[in-house]
Amino acid sequence: MFVPDASMSMSQPVLALVCAFLALTPLPSDLESLTRQLGDAKKWERREAVEGLAKLGGEEAMTLLIGALRDPAGEVADTAEWYVGQVSSPTLIELLHGKQGLRSKDDWVRLRAAGALARVEGTVDGEILIRLLSEKEPEWKCAALHAIERQAAADQLSGDREGKIRTAVEKAFKRGRDGQTRAAALRALVVLDPNGTEQDVLAALDEDADPLRIAALGLGVPEERLVTSLGDESLAVRVAAINGLAAAESASAARALAAHLEVEENLRLQWRIVERLQALSGLAHRRDARPWKAWSEDLDEDWQPEKRKDTASASSDDQSAAFVGLPILSERVTFLIDMSGSMWKPGADGRSRKEVVDVQLRQCLEKLPESTHFNLIPYTADPIPWKKGLQPASKRNTAKALDWFESRKDSGTGDFWDAFQLALEDPAVDTLIMLGDGAPSGGVRFHFGLLPGLIEREARARGVAVDSILVTNLRMAKDCWAAVGERTGGRMVTAEL
Repeated sequence: MFVPDASMSMSQPVLALVCAFLALTPLPSDLESLTRQLGDAKKWERREAVEGLAKLGGEEAMTLLIGALRDPAGEVADTAEWYVGQVSSPTLIELLHGKQGLRSKDDWVRLRAAGALARVEGTVDGEILIRLLSEKEPEWKCAALHAIERQAAADQLSGDREGKIRTAVEKAFKRGRDGQTRAAALRALVVLDPNGTEQDVLAALDEDADPLRIAALGLGVPEERLVTSLGDESLAVRVAAINGLAAAESASAARALAAHLEVEENLRLQWRIVERLQALSGLAHRRDARPWKAWSEDLDEDWQPEKRKDTASASSDDQSAAFVGLPILSERVTFLIDMSGSMWKPGADGRSRKEVVDVQLRQCLEKLPESTHFNLIPYTADPIPWKKGLQPASKRNTAKALDWFESRKDSGTGDFWDAFQLALEDPAVDTLIMLGDGAPSGGVRFHFGLLPGLIEREARARGVAVDSILVTNLRMAKDCWAAVGERTGGRMVTAEL
């Protein structure tokens, strides 16, 4: 399920790179020509027009950008959403409140308008946002709740905050039918009423729905409840507890993490704990819990980490295999492989990237221990799964998977988002590895600025780490996927194929 992120924003260095890229790109500069280009039959021409309008600026240009939210091509509409989310003009924000935004009859326009309103630098009408809480689909409800959460925290939410808005959000939390909506409502409720929701947060820790327990663990619960949640059956809840204890930066939290490392059975979670202990301590111990326990037991009760340090990379002793140089730190992994046009371009030796990947994948899968479960999802305009779910890495299965992948000749645009969501439907997976140039060329989600937040929301609900292998040196792609790794507990590497 897709849920827009209230904190969807690109880091300042990345934003600067985007602006520099636009400054160097020859785009039409007059409003009339850009307006004509926005009606072009080719989606890439329309996307270029959106970039040109953003560069041109002014209310007329930005009004046209708001209109581009209804473009049927995700590459165009997603780019428009990114730039519309940077507006500050009351007139333009009012357009987003109206029929070109939250009141549109087009589902995706309403969704994108709510996503943009979560990021605008100006006053947002919360009473209009809560109207989306009557939608049937959770996506729209969550979009509204994230916008309320973000703008209430920024003190930019107008309307009856203590009355109508709080009442509607509380109803969504207490009477909602799905966990994602209730979790988003709880986060918004805490921002709206930080002093009156302590019991709601604690009660959420005892809910059956994983998203509620995950949300509560990120809302300042007592440390002892974080420790208790380390024993939760849900992988995603344990991830949230590990993150919460790491953020506490206390001696008792460090001891709890070291103790849990000794009993945690999931390989990827073991590495999550190690990475956090490395950052807290500056030490380079690995998955052996004994040195971590010795270190943590010697800490004074008033200990605080001096500063965050880079975590060490996985050693050859700890990895079960590697894919194009990336260690496989999981026993429950799905490979997402971009099969768009760039994969088929011949290199200097005459081989295509696909042929190189065939060799690299064979070397990886044949080294996986049989305790590992894996799946392959190459993707073009549609995901092309090998199997519906993870399969044991037996010799027979790996041979069949390799024969199947090596025979694939699929090509076309690369829709990462649909492949990503399909992979998350498998409840057993804890790690996704994306290989490609990192730049989606199809699908409803496209823009580098939006992807990290979108992926984080989806991955957090499942506790899934997203690793990426980029076969490009494009700085914006590298910054985007590095942010994805940071937000999901994954890693990003670049590779030459």
